[in-house]
Amino acid sequence: MLQTFLNVTDVAYRLLRVVSVVVIACYFALVVLQVFFRYVLNESLFWSEEIVRYGMVWGVMLGSAIVARERAHIRIEVIENFLPPLAKRGLQFVANLLSFAFCVILCWTGIDFVDRTWFQNSASLGVPMRAVYLAIPIGAGLEAWFTAAAWLRGEDSETVTNEAIV
Repeated sequence: MLQTFLNVTDVAYRLLRVVSVVVIACYFALVVLQVFFRYVLNESLFWSEEIVRYGMVWGVMLGSAIVARERAHIRIEVIENFLPPLAKRGLQFVANLLSFAFCVILCWTGIDFVDRTWFQNSASLGVPMRAVYLAIPIGAGLEAWFTAAAWLRGEDSETVTNEAIV
């Protein structure tokens, strides 16, 4: 059962990386297109800035989950480096627990936020804002999932980060 959970997590992680690259590539292409239209054709694509902004929200939330899977979030290790191994593991456990709790709380409040803005539309394009705000609970939920999977694998941030660099 545990192995199935971890295998599903790996598949979701690979799929998420593909989706995140597509999102980033799309808003990069839109920015280049907007610059071309504005400075070459003297026209403006009124809709591109809004789409890029919403794409960035999705990119940040999905990217945060990817970084959580890779155990590569920014952290300050000054105190951790001076601790003996047992205390270091305890500090890492507390930090991981707080990160997981934050993700769960963010997911929960994100769901509430989406519920409160369900019928709201964007100003320029009329895009349902729920499509934008859904990035918050989805990204936070994925980050909590990937954090839990890393715990179950017994991965610490040093091991995964060093493997990702190589």
